[in-house]
Amino acid sequence: MKKIYLILFIVISSLTTLNAQLLIEDFNYTAGDLLTAKGWTAHSGTANPILVTAPGLTFTGYVGSNIGLAAGVNNTGYDVNKSFGAQTAAGNVYVSFMVNSTLFTATGSYFFHLFDPTANTAFRARTFITPKTGKMMVGFSFNASAQQDSMATLLNFGETYLFVAKYKIVDGALNDEVSLYVFKAGDDFTNEPTKPTIGPLTSTRTTPSDPNSALGPDIVPTAIALRQYDAAQRITVDGFRVKTKWDLKKDDVSSVNNLNKNNLEVYPNPVTDGYLYFNSPENSPKQVEIFNIAGKKVVDETNTLNKIDVRHLQTGLYMVKIKTDDNISTSKFIIK
Repeated sequence: MKKIYLILFIVISSLTTLNAQLLIEDFNYTAGDLLTAKGWTAHSGTANPILVTAPGLTFTGYVGSNIGLAAGVNNTGYDVNKSFGAQTAAGNVYVSFMVNSTLFTATGSYFFHLFDPTANTAFRARTFITPKTGKMMVGFSFNASAQQDSMATLLNFGETYLFVAKYKIVDGALNDEVSLYVFKAGDDFTNEPTKPTIGPLTSTRTTPSDPNSALGPDIVPTAIALRQYDAAQRITVDGFRVKTKWDLKKDDVSSVNNLNKNNLEVYPNPVTDGYLYFNSPENSPKQVEIFNIAGKKVVDETNTLNKIDVRHLQTGLYMVKIKTDDNISTSKFIIK
């Protein structure tokens, strides 16, 4: 029986990994809504939450263009992330989104990155907007808090651009890569360019001046994150798509149906207070099963409260499966 559960765990995990479409976020909410009320989790800061803003952004030909509203990364305070599920298999993770910045600070900094809830502040694919002679300079780094490289071409404040951050998972340690692609209106983004706008970049030393210091480690890309660094910043983002393949003009219909059908959000992730909460589209009683990393079922109960007591479980990675009369949803979570 243990082998059966292990096989089930591996199969479901593999299906999650192989799913080409991992996340859609069009901010199809109401202006003024908190992102933390819409499946995003705050991981830093205690004031000035990021809000849904109007109008949404448009970029001709992009699948996420002109749908719903947008998010305003317009202050200093809350930094938030939204999970697309831990990606561990060798391959690529592409995060595409529209960006429009209308006001810049004196120095600028990074406003977007990939997030691994098990890696603390080891942020990867940090994406920067900084001012230069009245124009907008886009920078990028693998792990450094300062940009490793920047675009040779300066962009215009007030114009909408399409960004694609790529995280390449390479077997082994300290060898993952990140790249950034930036497109302006009229550019052809049908296929992945042979050369990125910036990159590919690899890890840098934790102390750049010390050649013997450790390299910044790889992460398990798990979530997209937005960072507020200054009260003067005005950056609007919209139309996030996270995929394991380059496809910016359409959504994977089967994957979208799966995302909609299995609209299960678990939080907080990681769990630190002993309780796992979940949002599910079904209001009927749910059969909740939790499996540990070995595939052993450690929780099996009927639930109507959207809250599970996991205080008896050890720290580690788990999978929760929630069954209703006509739906089965799965998600991974971590207990710290």
